[in-house]
Amino acid sequence: MKAPAPLFLACSVFLTLPLPADWPRFRGPHGDNSIPGAEVARSFPAHGPKVVWSVDVSEGYGGSAIVDGKVFAMDRVDQEKDVLLCLDLADGKELWRWENEVPGRINHPGSRSVPTVTADAIYCSSGFGHVYCIDRETHETRWIVDVAKDFKVQPPRFGYSIHPVLAGDFCIVAPTSEEVGLAALDPETGKVAWRSKPVGESHSSPILAKLLGREMLVMPGSRNGTLMLTGFDPKDGTQLFQYTEKLSRGRHNAIPNICVVGKDRVFFTGGYGQGTQVLDFAEKDGAIEVTKSHNLATGATIHPVLKVGDQAYLSAGNDRRGRRRNRDRGQESPAPAADAPPSGLICMKLDGEVLWSTGSQPGLGGGSIINLGGTIVSQDGDDGTLRLLEPGPTYRELAAGKVFSKEPGRELWAPLAFADGHLVMRSQHQIACVDLSAPKPAGD
Repeated sequence: MKAPAPLFLACSVFLTLPLPADWPRFRGPHGDNSIPGAEVARSFPAHGPKVVWSVDVSEGYGGSAIVDGKVFAMDRVDQEKDVLLCLDLADGKELWRWENEVPGRINHPGSRSVPTVTADAIYCSSGFGHVYCIDRETHETRWIVDVAKDFKVQPPRFGYSIHPVLAGDFCIVAPTSEEVGLAALDPETGKVAWRSKPVGESHSSPILAKLLGREMLVMPGSRNGTLMLTGFDPKDGTQLFQYTEKLSRGRHNAIPNICVVGKDRVFFTGGYGQGTQVLDFAEKDGAIEVTKSHNLATGATIHPVLKVGDQAYLSAGNDRRGRRRNRDRGQESPAPAADAPPSGLICMKLDGEVLWSTGSQPGLGGGSIINLGGTIVSQDGDDGTLRLLEPGPTYRELAAGKVFSKEPGRELWAPLAFADGHLVMRSQHQIACVDLSAPKPAGD
């Protein structure tokens, strides 16, 4: 089946989501990369992490959703078609797949998005920006929307990386044109219900955040060297706020969205010279004001800040390009200078004060980090190493080990997913499932 041309995605509909024990969308059941009540292992067996299964996939960056014992993931095959995979969480067996022909090559090839899975549908997208709605029972196409064509825009230079977001009665897409930032579609027909003001250029995806006691869609972007963070009312697209800040250098590619750490405070991070801002929200005379209370020169290029208790963690990596060149030559990277800004994994107070950072030991490669019951789970963005970390006043590694049986490749940035004691990871060549279930008490 031929699909429309490029688009930009970001889906949002009010549908019945699976139980919190699942991981039904990007950033998990609560939208914050955390399952506070999860119980997981605190160590690995002597031979390393217990890999339950692995399956081969094409190169890409798309993470997984896990619902009802099934793993849903996007793949991009032979630069010819988008593929939605449905795998059995227990053994990795392919249960079914859905395909759509979209020939073409993307800068940094492969999938990018995490499906959003509801009781009866799957919402997903491709790097070219096609938004797909697939029926869970019949596995048939409900609709495909081509936002690029409809809104007359070109996809971002690295392709779209948008994850469907459930919010209100609409499917929210983000054309990010010069005239339109977000647009709301009728989830049954795909017809446009409202359009918002511009948000700038972006490789990010809207999220639904609760600030000052109200829900709002938040979207990062940039334009002409100016960083932008914009909030909208999900009911009608009315702009609620827009924070701007002039960047000092280079072209900015907005990728991570905010991390809410309080009713009126967020961490906003990004690479390409953005750094990490602590932003405070307040209402004054009926309007929302946003002010910066703290700034850190270091930012994370791919993943948002993670809140664990009364601390915030940033997977910033460490001089990725330099370390990659050294790795390719079989050389060790030099340690950062004593006066270098913090890098690697960075631990901060909720006001932005840095408590510690790992630098390059380990650097973690800017990979995904999630919070499972107070244990930080990390996939190294450089080599795919799985780590279990103890949050606290110093860096403490509980366990580390290799997962992928094949050479993982580079840029291992796919988001992690967890459900029913199983962690799902992705390299450039495999999706793998690791048993992270907590050991049973003696006598059980």
